Amino acid sequence: MTDDTGQAVAGWYADPADPHLQRYWDGAAWTTATAPQTFDPLSDPAPVEAPEAHVVYGQPSGTWGFGDVGWFVLVVIGTIIVSAVLVLPAYFVAPDAFTDAGGINAATAAGSWVLTASQAVFFAGLAAWPLVAAWRKSRGWRHAYGFVVSRRAVGIGLVGGFVTLAAMLALTSLTAKLLNEEVTSAGADAAESMSGSAVAFILFLVLIAVGAPFVEELAFRGLVWGAVVKHGWSPWWATVIAGVPFALLHVEPLRVAPLVAAGIVLGVVRHYGGLGGAMLAHGVVNIIGAIGIVAT
Repeated sequence: MTDDTGQAVAGWYADPADPHLQRYWDGAAWTTATAPQTFDPLSDPAPVEAPEAHVVYGQPSGTWGFGDVGWFVLVVIGTIIVSAVLVLPAYFVAPDAFTDAGGINAATAAGSWVLTASQAVFFAGLAAWPLVAAWRKSRGWRHAYGFVVSRRAVGIGLVGGFVTLAAMLALTSLTAKLLNEEVTSAGADAAESMSGSAVAFILFLVLIAVGAPFVEELAFRGLVWGAVVKHGWSPWWATVIAGVPFALLHVEPLRVAPLVAAGIVLGVVRHYGGLGGAMLAHGVVNIIGAIGIVAT
């Protein structure tokens, strides 16, 4: 619908960037207010206020959505299978890289490299589909998932990192007391056992300190979190929906509570500080953890 000058009047129209959404045109420019295609603006007397605007810092954009989350899950499952297959030759070539129970013996050089390579392959699988989806359906991952470099993102990221760390330490301590059992990170335990190769040990720490914050945030606070928000749901729902699988993916039953708390805090950081803020916050936690491993 247009006015006398031919300009589109204010109202809800098909989102030019995402066919699954409607976006509100204020008469001069597109706003950040979106709603699912099923929303009927004619049934509400105040259509501008009908769906919540859900304005977030670093608005996700592009035509990707829940379908890409499904592909992401399939790619991750495939990566786990491929990793297991790639490790099999090492079992015959360097049997000392494995324990009698079939686990990786990181006290040997071969075991240290197998552990580091496995972690690298897994991280590649986590990042693969988010990067592909952003390349195919948006203008790169920064634009697709709301990566913003700004003072605000840095400030919220730094504060969020220390809040995340404090929440994890508190819940880890509480879990240990309730279960009367030591609760440690699987990544830290693996790194501390890597006495077979100094180079593999350093690369593993780099993967933990830098790689994990990038790929895990790209996947969970980028693709998953963004898909929920783009669908018109609340960023708070997005924070929970992205935070729980983030915790479960670590496969550390004793650390579920601390990891869920971390996912929630990182989701809040993503809401107010963009994906860059979430990556920075995650990096603060992991870098401090890596320093602690070296110091012990």
